Amino acid sequence: MALWPFGNRTYLDPDDEAWQLETWRWFAEQFGPVRDRALITPSRKFFPPTESNGEARVQHIFDCTKQLAGMSDWHCKLIAQPRRAELKVGDVTSLKAISHPPAGTFAFDGNEAVISYDPAGADDPLKLIATFIHELAHYRLAAVRAEAPGGDDVHEYTTDLMTVYFGFGIFGANSAFNFSQYRDVMSQGWQYSRHGYLGERGLIFALAIFLELKGQSSEDARPFLKAHLLADLAKARKYLTRSGALAPLLAG
Repeated sequence: MALWPFGNRTYLDPDDEAWQLETWRWFAEQFGPVRDRALITPSRKFFPPTESNGEARVQHIFDCTKQLAGMSDWHCKLIAQPRRAELKVGDVTSLKAISHPPAGTFAFDGNEAVISYDPAGADDPLKLIATFIHELAHYRLAAVRAEAPGGDDVHEYTTDLMTVYFGFGIFGANSAFNFSQYRDVMSQGWQYSRHGYLGERGLIFALAIFLELKGQSSEDARPFLKAHLLADLAKARKYLTRSGALAPLLAG
């Protein structure tokens, strides 16, 4: 009888899992081993407090994120997107999905790299950091000539995965899905928002790979991850250990 009760079943869809593993190998070839990266947490250790407000505070968070990504000397202009109208809910109970312009964008304006952000998210530093590291990953990948596994068809997913390679897996996983209830005098209901491309399960699997490659305990992530994500992280790490899926990467 097999010791692993689920046989050969993979944690993700088999194709998605194979793509992740191949992309982690590609990251190591292009940017160096994961062991040289730190697990970034939403703490003063990595993001010193500032007395700045408004755009100056956003710029401070962006500068910290750039430094932690090892991109302090990569020139990039940060701009706020135009403010959008507030969503209104009628005098009914409703479920509303938050569907807005992108939380951030990356582009070149001539020879200048430009990252934009949604100013409505400026009061949510965790989501703001997740946005910034995603756009910085776009910037870093744009400088690489070698094609990543899957090519342009999965470019946004590769970009999401690279945020975990940068050490920001906690931010992406926590921001991937949010659900909240609201109530006012005239209405009540629920709202949810999605952030990123890989989704919670894909990002947690990536975070498990990151920690396994570093030989780092999940306890370092415990104070910062949502409770259900901690449970998923434990399952993903157990799967990686028992399946031997990381053996080629660990040997490289």
